Amino acid sequence: MLSKTGVHHYNGTNRDLGTACGKYFRVSTLAIEDPGDSDIIRSVPHEAETK
Repeated sequence: MLSKTGVHHYNGTNRDLGTACGKYFRVSTLAIEDPGDSDIIRSVPHEAETK
C-alpha cells in the first residue's frame, strides 16, 4: 500500500454494500475521506485494517 491506508474487504455483495450506504444502487468501492463524528471507522474490525 502506497499510503499505508487501511483496507477492509466487505464480505457481502455490492448490492448489500449499496444498501448499507443508504443507496438504491450497487456500490463496488467506498472511500471515507473524513469520518466526522460517524462510527463507521470504529465499526471495522482492527484485523481488517492490517491487511
